[in-house]
Amino acid sequence: MTDTWFEERERAQDYISQQTLLRCIGAESHWDAQAVLEHSYCQLAELELQVDQISHKVPDLHQRLSAVLDAFYTQWLFCGSEQNAPEHQLNSVCYVLKMRSGSPTALSIVLCHLLERAGLAANLAMEQGEVMVHVGFSYDEGYIVEPCSGQQTWYIVPENEQEKQDEPLEIVTGDEAFKLYLAQQKWAFIAADKFGHALSCVELLMGMLGDDPYERRDRGYLLNQINCPKMAKEDLQYFVDECPDDPTIDIIEHQISELADHNHVLH
Repeated sequence: MTDTWFEERERAQDYISQQTLLRCIGAESHWDAQAVLEHSYCQLAELELQVDQISHKVPDLHQRLSAVLDAFYTQWLFCGSEQNAPEHQLNSVCYVLKMRSGSPTALSIVLCHLLERAGLAANLAMEQGEVMVHVGFSYDEGYIVEPCSGQQTWYIVPENEQEKQDEPLEIVTGDEAFKLYLAQQKWAFIAADKFGHALSCVELLMGMLGDDPYERRDRGYLLNQINCPKMAKEDLQYFVDECPDDPTIDIIEHQISELADHNHVLH
């Protein structure tokens, strides 16, 4: 069964490109050549099968949501991490699938995938700077799920339009969810001095964003860290040209001057 499942995943390129979790799993191979993604796909397939069984047994969507959440947190024992592990490890969806523990973002991505598998309208959401899971039941009603504990909050958006505009919830879907995952991994890798790994995240982000000046700035910083000063200077100069009013511009220009002096010394 496993071989067939992998073959179907490889053929279903359109499906893979639309699924945030599968994109996140696939991204691991860009910064970790030793990653064995098959293990993550197998772990995910087992969870999907159990979700399918729940969906078949529980036709009511509200009850199905409760059943999937109960399985996720009580039976499968997913939870927020209290382990003394590196942040980039806790951010990894592959780590979460294996250890059933991790960061709010990685947990949210896994949970959203399984809720969508159950036929529920689940998405990542930002609420006051925190990553949550949003499950909509209509335009105005739904649940907010805290990803580390599974605590649910039912909400109804008031009819008053002004109150709707003040609603602090921001839904994060598709490419935006994948970008959030990559951006968090990028900064976690930088904090751990894993500059080559962080550079892989930047390259994936630029594949979606094009010549975004802030990603070019970050790439310039990382290229300098791995001793590629000429390319680093080009990226940093691009940022200066595109964002002359950025508050960090003086720092970036100083870095460019240092890189220019470095090149002169080499010559």
